[in-house]
Amino acid sequence: MAIHVLVVDDEAGIRHLLGNILSEEQCQVETTATVLEALAKLAEKPFDLAIVDLMLPEIDGLQLAEAIQVLDPGTPVILITAYGTAAFEGMASHPAITHYVHKPFDLEHLLTIVRRCLARRRRELGLPA
Repeated sequence: MAIHVLVVDDEAGIRHLLGNILSEEQCQVETTATVLEALAKLAEKPFDLAIVDLMLPEIDGLQLAEAIQVLDPGTPVILITAYGTAAFEGMASHPAITHYVHKPFDLEHLLTIVRRCLARRRRELGLPA
């Protein structure tokens, strides 16, 4: 069964890097730079995981995470950001966010989080690991 991951980041380099790394993990990855494109993709099909940048052009990543939970409750959302302020730490405990990762991120650490999120999602859906 294919694992579908959505990556939303306005930085092309981050989208490319995450797309390549996650493809090596046998994930089918779709990337987008905008919230509107992300919402269109989410309307087309469910995703097993979303990786979302906090600072996006139209709305912030937290608002997109909330929209993802409305469209497909329980979808794990990893929020990534270059900002490490105390305010962000508070946002990271938001119920729409599963995990958060600071940029620049350690790829192995991020992959560990991705694997945990996907394993949890599969358990919640009653699918084999």
